[in-house]
Amino acid sequence: MLTPSAHSLTRREFVQQSAVAGGGLALYGALQTGAEAAGPPSERIRYGLIGCGGQGNAHLDAVMKLKKAGYPVEIVAVCDVYSRRLEAAAQKTGAQPYGDYRKLLERGDIDAVGIATPDHWHCRMVIEAANAGKDVYCEKPLTHWHDLTEAKRIAEAVARNRRVLQVGTQGMADSIWEPIAEKIKAGAIGKLVHAQSSDMRNYSVGLYDPKSDDGVAKPGVNLDWNLWLGPAPKHDYECGRFFAFRCFWDYSGGVGTDFLPHLLTPLVYAMNLDFPRRVTALGGQYAYVRETPSLYNLLLEYPGGPTICLLAGIANSEGLPTVIRGHAGTVQVNKGPGAIIRPEEAVAKDVEEIKIERTRAGTVEEHYRDFLDCVKSRHKPRSNEILALKVMTALNLGIHSYQTGKTWEYDAKKGKGRAV
Repeated sequence: MLTPSAHSLTRREFVQQSAVAGGGLALYGALQTGAEAAGPPSERIRYGLIGCGGQGNAHLDAVMKLKKAGYPVEIVAVCDVYSRRLEAAAQKTGAQPYGDYRKLLERGDIDAVGIATPDHWHCRMVIEAANAGKDVYCEKPLTHWHDLTEAKRIAEAVARNRRVLQVGTQGMADSIWEPIAEKIKAGAIGKLVHAQSSDMRNYSVGLYDPKSDDGVAKPGVNLDWNLWLGPAPKHDYECGRFFAFRCFWDYSGGVGTDFLPHLLTPLVYAMNLDFPRRVTALGGQYAYVRETPSLYNLLLEYPGGPTICLLAGIANSEGLPTVIRGHAGTVQVNKGPGAIIRPEEAVAKDVEEIKIERTRAGTVEEHYRDFLDCVKSRHKPRSNEILALKVMTALNLGIHSYQTGKTWEYDAKKGKGRAV
């Protein structure tokens, strides 16, 4: 079992970050800084995975690649409510299989866990893992959309237990975001005005097809349906609810919380934003029939600026470029070579372009490397609970706006949103 060691943030730095959480969020109280733990970690990190579906296997592949490359990590446990997936993961890794995640968390020799379950389980599992003394890599979105307090409760649990948390927005491992943030902080584009990004696709794959079925899963035979439902409303088994949970509000916000964490997280980081002032979401069922929208527009207004426009969907593949606009310049993010900062001639004459080359890809493997490095060093990962708290507040308010057809305002002091 890992024991605590030196921290990466000073107490002042952490208090400054924690203050943005609003509503009297004192993440530490009498405790020290968030990722601080006691003493050096063990030589080898013992890891367990909860949720062995498609994304869970991406976790396993990343960890296995790191191990093969000489990283001191060992997969010792895997867990899933569907025995077919569980048996395949156990055979793939040689790890001990568990049908109930609580049995995995009871193991005192596990240092870190990955959580790749549906959204409605994230809050409970992260908190229970932190309470059990585990560091956590949790898939995005960090929380389900319905309860605005979940991300705050996770941040409190991480702080209280002095754990490390990484959210699975692997694009944060892309090397371009740190220099972009530094240039923006140094005033390279002046006062922030606007940003935009998108994730647009055109398909009806299994993840978003409510009729998805592998023809093998049978509740009570090889699938523990009641355990899968967990904190969600009780419902009779439907194959689509299991294999395409992102189609249903009970378990997900659809593309609004599946795609958008990848878009908003680096923007909030690069622009050093706190919480939005107002949030509006629009969209609808323009293709494919299910509960969550096939096209989703999210508009965010931050106090004093900027505003952000995010677009996500599975009904058309033509997207928006990722752009950060300032009064004195514009950051254009490219998928290939990196990013370019272009000056606004009207206010920044004779200023040359700045090119930022990509030296590290934003992959699951690189994101896991950052997480495991932080498990040993006790530094905060790139996509930590404080950043996730800001992101999830915006995304959760967006789903409430979409469902009510109204703009929602956020009161950072009270930590609450309301329709206006």
